[in-house]
Amino acid sequence: MIYEGVLALFYLCSPELEEPQIPYNINWEEQETADLLAFVQLATKELSLRGLQPTLKPETVRITSSLRIFIGNKELKVRPMAKTVLLLFLKHPEGIPLKHISDYQEELTSYYRRVSKSSTREEIDRRVVKMMDLFNNELNVNIARINRAVANLVDEASSYLITGDAGYPKSIPLNRKWVIWE
Repeated sequence: MIYEGVLALFYLCSPELEEPQIPYNINWEEQETADLLAFVQLATKELSLRGLQPTLKPETVRITSSLRIFIGNKELKVRPMAKTVLLLFLKHPEGIPLKHISDYQEELTSYYRRVSKSSTREEIDRRVVKMMDLFNNELNVNIARINRAVANLVDEASSYLITGDAGYPKSIPLNRKWVIWE
């Protein structure tokens, strides 16, 4: 597949090839640009399928001992429950099916106790249970808050977003070698 793309690129860049007989209403510069863009997209997809990322080196995600989260040198500021959800997804690179979020109740509660301003254990437990309830939209709202905050903080945010198709595990695609827990 890449071989075909390289041949297409050679054809587009080769000045000695004759232009094929074509109708006069086609703008060849626009067509060549579109063909080149399609080739780059195809090559990027192929590299991605092979596990190679043609992107720049991602910025390090650093989680301090007080659970402050930094991407590069910028602090990510989100609500305590959203931060709790983000910490959970950063800890589990394999992904988490949302329908199994209750399997992570202890871990969520532990993170929320450390970042929440709530004073009572009952209040913390109540909020975590509410967030895990799949019949309300709390978990999805918190994921959306995280993704929006990350997108506002980082230019190339796709590696840091919580993503996944419906019915499949959600995860953060960032290689965990870029995540530092202090």
